[in-house]
Amino acid sequence: MRKVTGAALFAAMALLFLIANRGAYQGYFSGDDFGNLSWTRHLGLVHVVRGLAVPSYAHQNLRPVGYAYFILLSRTAGLGFPWYVALLHAIHLLNVWVLWLLLRRLGLGRLAGVVGSLFFAFHMGVFDAYWRPMYIFDVLCALFCLLSLRCYVSRRWVLSLVCFWLAFRSKELTVMLPAVLTFYEYWLGEKRWKPLVPFWVVSLVFGTQGLLLSAGTDTEYTFRFSLDAIIETVSFYSSQLFLLPYAGLAMLALPLVTRDRRVSLGVVFLCLMPVPVLLMPGRLYGAYLYVPLAGAAIALAALVARLKPAYGAAVAAVLFAIWIPWNYSHLRTLRRANLAAAAENRTYVSTLAEMARGLPEMRTFVYDGFPADLHPWGVQGALQYLYDRLDLGVYWTEQEGYEKGFRAERFVMLWWDPVFRTLAVVPRTSTMPDNTYFKINRNRCQPIWQLGEGWHPWEYAFRWIAPYASARLRRPAEARQFELVAQIGPDLIRDLKRTAVQVFLNGQLLGREEFTADGFYPVRWNLPAGAPGPVKVEFRVEPEYRPTRDSRRMGIAIQGFGFTEN
Repeated sequence: MRKVTGAALFAAMALLFLIANRGAYQGYFSGDDFGNLSWTRHLGLVHVVRGLAVPSYAHQNLRPVGYAYFILLSRTAGLGFPWYVALLHAIHLLNVWVLWLLLRRLGLGRLAGVVGSLFFAFHMGVFDAYWRPMYIFDVLCALFCLLSLRCYVSRRWVLSLVCFWLAFRSKELTVMLPAVLTFYEYWLGEKRWKPLVPFWVVSLVFGTQGLLLSAGTDTEYTFRFSLDAIIETVSFYSSQLFLLPYAGLAMLALPLVTRDRRVSLGVVFLCLMPVPVLLMPGRLYGAYLYVPLAGAAIALAALVARLKPAYGAAVAAVLFAIWIPWNYSHLRTLRRANLAAAAENRTYVSTLAEMARGLPEMRTFVYDGFPADLHPWGVQGALQYLYDRLDLGVYWTEQEGYEKGFRAERFVMLWWDPVFRTLAVVPRTSTMPDNTYFKINRNRCQPIWQLGEGWHPWEYAFRWIAPYASARLRRPAEARQFELVAQIGPDLIRDLKRTAVQVFLNGQLLGREEFTADGFYPVRWNLPAGAPGPVKVEFRVEPEYRPTRDSRRMGIAIQGFGFTEN
């Protein structure tokens, strides 16, 4: 195959990949993207260089190669999402080319190289690695792992070690690469072990730090050395490899069937490189298979190379006649879900951007709800990015201590409506009067800064309270009655038969109401004489309700309460 022909075929493959994944350019940033953008924009080249030089897991230099991507694009492209995807795709296509070179250097023919490269290029099991900038770490890690292996095969030890270091500073998955190189040396090399020493030293230094940092923690990043954890992760990733339950486990049989050392090398690469993520059942993501996928490509290419050219071509044609439509069917499903999540994130962040332009002086934010793909760290990261500050006070109403945000002299309340996919922005200052009535309905724009203790999260039309709950209202001069709107569910009545609530205003009992049937109950009490102004409202419910499969302490569900004129 002449170089011109090869270049034309590669260009055609790249064009097909970009056409198939053109929808990625219509996507938007995820929560992890904003988590990275919010603080990397404050870093400079010196931080990247320092991170590359220091062999530690320090917070600011854990993955400096990937962070360089966010530093560069945050300063040049801003929130221009297509630029992030374009660079992501460019690096992925570069990986395909490097894989091709590696396959050829391993002595595999052109047809085998094409099969392995195409398998790696279009695999929908790692869909997110093509569509989400947050997986740039995996894509860069694969690039430098492949370059390191390619250089090692060519006996360029120093260059291989440099690429290995860059792979490590892209993602920690690289810790197992020295084991792959060792197997290569034993099976296909000259059994020269000294060049492997620096690789193993680096791997042991970082691997030891990772184990020490994981010890004594209990997060989704904690290593779980248990059979249950490994079964869970192996089940997930083996199902991602061929997009069928457990189908990837069939790869383990290839070395036994073929007795081909290049097949064995690919299977070893596939099995060893994901070892760190196989110990993290709390982090199950298909994109984590991106680096090990290169090993599967090597094994499949070597398998095709064992066949006679005519048989190999026929087998490759049949496989791709099935594989490409199978991948495309998954692409359509994944694309639909990704673009739906992207639309929600874009709406949320676009509204935040308008707020930042209109209220540039705000420093405290309390948010209630967010798009599922944005996550709490994404909300905080987006605000930090838009305000270009890391010292903002950002509080989520479902986290302990969020009331601190309401004590600020000025704050912004953010409500996300998951049904209509809209974000409401309400700025508040300490001089604004309290509401006289608290209504809980579809509209999230509720004055929750007036709620005290004992309130459970909003459930669209009501909020559950604990057996004791408090709130703050403003009593107007014209108020004559106090209203409580309770929603008594059938499950509560079935389990408790009855429930009763007492209402107190400024510590004085206003009234009591008992409920013995489910339904919607507006209850009113006449107000005693009193001066207008702030009032502390307290609810006391008995008996306590503990619903099945819910550990919360419950009282009753409330749709609204407050002062009325009649």
